[in-house]
Amino acid sequence: MAIKLTLLKSGEMLISDAKELVADNNIEPYAYILDHPHVVLTTPKRDDTDQIDVLFKPWIIISKDTKMLVPTDWVVTIVDPIDSIKKMYIDKSKLFSKEDSKEEKNDGN
Repeated sequence: MAIKLTLLKSGEMLISDAKELVADNNIEPYAYILDHPHVVLTTPKRDDTDQIDVLFKPWIIISKDTKMLVPTDWVVTIVDPIDSIKKMYIDKSKLFSKEDSKEEKNDGN
């Protein structure tokens, strides 16, 4: 897994398993494939510390697609998350495989 934070031109910060999509005759990617992208929402804690609360929300919540293609011209930057955020996403991603297998069973009926 390559867990990355992706900042889009829209200002949305996404966390996902990100992969580059490169054409056969090129070395530069033309898009990124984001697996289970989630918007990262942050709010300051109510006390006087510099800490924040972090929440993940599915990026396109009404889509059943789990892999989404984002053109490189929509990406401002891609960075590594801090360890605690990466761990939160990995813990949440354990639910993805359960949800994916549940949907496959429902699609088969």
